Amino acid sequence: MSRTTGQAVDSRSPRISLLDIYRLCCPDDQVLCSIRDQQIDKILRLAPYTIVVQMLCGGVVLAALADSVNPFALLLWFALAGVFCAVRMARVWRLRQDPDYQDEAPASFLSATLTVFCLSLFWLVPPLIWFDQASASAQLLMAVVAAVLVSAGSLTVLAVPPAALAFASVSLAGTFIISFKLDNMPMAVLTAIYGVAVFFAITASARQSIAHARSRIELEEQGEIVSLLREFEASGSGGLWEADANLRLTMISEELAQQIGNSAQSLIGIPLKKMLDPDNRVSELSSGMRTLFDHLRTGQPFRDIAVPAVANDRWWSLSGRPTRDEDGQITGWRGVGSDITEVRLRGIDAVREARRDPLTGIANRLFIREQLEELLLDTYDEDERGALLLVDLDRFKLVNDTLGHAIGDRLLCEVANRLDRATGEDGVVGRLGGDEFAVIWRGSADRDTLSGIAQRLVEEVSRTVHVGGAALNVGATVGIAIGGRDGTLEGALMRAADLALYHAKKGGRGDYAFFEPRLLEAAEHNRLLENDVREALATNKMTLAYQPIVDARTKHTVCREALLRWDHHIRGAISPERFIPIIEDAGLIHQIGSWVIREACSEAMRWQDGAAVAVNISAAQLSGEGLEQTVIDALARTGLDPERLELEVTETIFIGDESETLDSLERLRALGVKLVLDDFGKGYSSLGYLSRAHFSKIKIDRSFVRGAAEGQRDCLAILRAILALADGLEVITTAEGVESEREAALLSSLGVEQMQGFYFGRPEAIEADLIPERRLAQRQDA
Repeated sequence: MSRTTGQAVDSRSPRISLLDIYRLCCPDDQVLCSIRDQQIDKILRLAPYTIVVQMLCGGVVLAALADSVNPFALLLWFALAGVFCAVRMARVWRLRQDPDYQDEAPASFLSATLTVFCLSLFWLVPPLIWFDQASASAQLLMAVVAAVLVSAGSLTVLAVPPAALAFASVSLAGTFIISFKLDNMPMAVLTAIYGVAVFFAITASARQSIAHARSRIELEEQGEIVSLLREFEASGSGGLWEADANLRLTMISEELAQQIGNSAQSLIGIPLKKMLDPDNRVSELSSGMRTLFDHLRTGQPFRDIAVPAVANDRWWSLSGRPTRDEDGQITGWRGVGSDITEVRLRGIDAVREARRDPLTGIANRLFIREQLEELLLDTYDEDERGALLLVDLDRFKLVNDTLGHAIGDRLLCEVANRLDRATGEDGVVGRLGGDEFAVIWRGSADRDTLSGIAQRLVEEVSRTVHVGGAALNVGATVGIAIGGRDGTLEGALMRAADLALYHAKKGGRGDYAFFEPRLLEAAEHNRLLENDVREALATNKMTLAYQPIVDARTKHTVCREALLRWDHHIRGAISPERFIPIIEDAGLIHQIGSWVIREACSEAMRWQDGAAVAVNISAAQLSGEGLEQTVIDALARTGLDPERLELEVTETIFIGDESETLDSLERLRALGVKLVLDDFGKGYSSLGYLSRAHFSKIKIDRSFVRGAAEGQRDCLAILRAILALADGLEVITTAEGVESEREAALLSSLGVEQMQGFYFGRPEAIEADLIPERRLAQRQDA
C-alpha cells in the first residue's frame, strides 16, 4: 500500500524516468523524500574527501602555472574555494540537525548539489584563464588533470546522481575548451565519447538507486500490512484502516466500511472517535474505549482492544500501530479492525479462545468486563441496570493443599457448571481467576430477587462434590453490586462488588452482602490511613509504650509488655486495634514486628530491675523463618538473656495450619525465649495447645477477671478451672485488666501469680514510668 494513495503496491520494479533524478529537489511522494534525505547524508559524508581531491588537483594546476602566473593569486583563489565549500557544507549539516528539517530539505539538497557544482569550477577556472600563458608542457599537464577529474570526481559523487551529473558536465565542458585551445581534435572527440559514456553510467546508476530504494520502502510497507493482517486473520471479517496524526480516517477498506454501514469514501476525513462514538457517551462508560484512546494519545501500539460501537450496536476489535518519520514523530496510524459481536464466545477460534477460560470453558475476565460494559450501555437510562455478583470459594485452598491441583481443577469445573445452571438464561457466568467467579445478571435487580440468586449460588456450591473417590465440601461467599445505583462504569461496579464480597467474608463465610456506600467510605478511609501508616513507619513516628506486669504477692514489677503506639499529627492518638490490622493487610507486619522486637530488647537491657519484656506476635509473623532470625539477631545485638524475652501469641494463630504453627513455636522456644498464650479462654480455647506448644505462661482474659469480681458464678468457676489447669501444667498465670484493689485482692486469694492492668500502671514511655510499688503506696496514702 502506498503511503500517499492508500492503493495496493505493484510488486514489479517501477519504471524510473530521468526526471525523477531532478524531482528529488521537490519530491511529491515519500519514496523520493527518503531517497533525497539519504543522498544529502552521502554528500555530507563525501564532502571532505571531494574537497581534498579538488585541492590536490588544484595543487597540480598551481604547480603547472607557477612559472607564468602570480603564485599569490593562485593561492588566494584556492583558499577562497576551500573556505566557500567548507561554509556551504557546514550550513547543510546544520539544516540536517534542525527539528524542522523537512521544511528546509529542498533548500538543503539544492545547497549541497550547488556546492559540488562549484567545486568543479574552482579547479577549472584558473587554467582556462591562464591557459595561454602556460608552457606547452604545462598545458598538456592541465589537459591530463582535466581528464582525471572527469573520472575521479564523477566516481567520488556517483552515489548522488544530481551532483555527479553537475560535476561531470562542468568537467567535460572544461576538457572540451582545453582540447580546442590545444587544437587537439582527437582529444575533443574522445572527450565527447567519454562524456556520453559517463552521462549514461550516472543516469543508469541513478535509476537503479531510486528503483531499489522505492522497492525496499514498498516491501517494508507490504511487510507491515502482512503483519497487521496476520494479527487479525483469525477474525474472518474486517479490514484495514488508516488515520493521520490528528486521528482522522485517511483510508478504510470497503469490507470494513460495509460492516459499519457506510461506504469507504463517505468515512474519509471523519475523526476515529466520532465514527465509534458519535454521541460521546461510550468513551466515558467503556474501559476499552478509554484504553484505545490512551494508546492513540501516547503513541503506543495496541492489539485486540474490544470497544463497543454505539453507532450500530456492535462490538469491534481494533489493532494498530503508529507510523513515524525519521525523527520519530507520529505521522499517522495504520491498523486492522473486525466485528466480533457474534464470535466472542462462539465462531472463530482465536476470538473465542481469547474470551474463554481455558480450564472451565466459561467466560474469562476479558469477556466479563465486556459483558458488564454492554449491560451498563444497554440500560444507560435506567436507575438499576442489572447486577454483578462476585462469588469466592471458601476452603478451596485446603483442597489444593491436601489433594493437589489436579483435584482442585476438577472441583473448579464442577463449580462453574453449577453456577451456570443456577443463573439460567438471565446470567453470564465467568471465572476471574483462581477460585473467584463472577455472574453478570441481566434480570430484575431488586434486592429480593438478587438475594434469592445469591442464596441459590451459595447452596449450589456448598453441596458435596464427588471427584473420583473423594467427597469435597467447599462453601461460597457472594458480594452483590447493582448496576447504575452502585456504579455506572465497569471498574466502579467491579470495585463495589469486591467491597461487598470483602464485607460478607468479614461477617462470616457462606453468606452474601450487598454493597453499601459506607463500605466505599470505609475503604477510602483505610486507604488513606494505610498511606499514613507507611509514612509513619518511614519517618519513625511510631513509638513503644510499656505496661508493667507485677508479682501478685510482692507487687514488684517482673515484666513489662511492649505496646505499639501511634500519635498522628492530625488524627491524634490512634488505637492499635485500628492500625494493626491495616499493617497486617498491607504486608508491613514483618517490618514493624522486627523493629518492635529489636527496640524492646534494646530497652530492656537498660532496666535496673532486670524485669522481662513481653512482645506481641501476630499469626502472620509466624509464617516462614523470618521471625526466628529476627529474634536471634535482636538477642545477639543487645546481649539480652533469652529468658527475659517473652513472646505473646493469641489463640487465633491456631486457625489454619496447626502443625506449621506448632513447628514455628517450637523453633522459637528452642532459642530459650518464653512463650505466652494471651487472651486465654476468649473463644478459640483448646486444652491441647497448652501441652503441645509448651507455653510458659497463660494470660487470663479481662472479661473473666471483671465477671469474677462482679460475683458472676460462671466466670468465677472458669477462673478457678483455668488456675487449676495451669497449676497442673506448671504454667504461670497472669490476670489482665486489673483496675481496682478489690479485683487485685480477689485474684491474689484465688492463686493468680501475676497481674496486669491500669491499677498497677498504664502503658507509657519507660522514662516516665513510675515504680509500681511507689504508685501503689501513693494510692494507699491518698
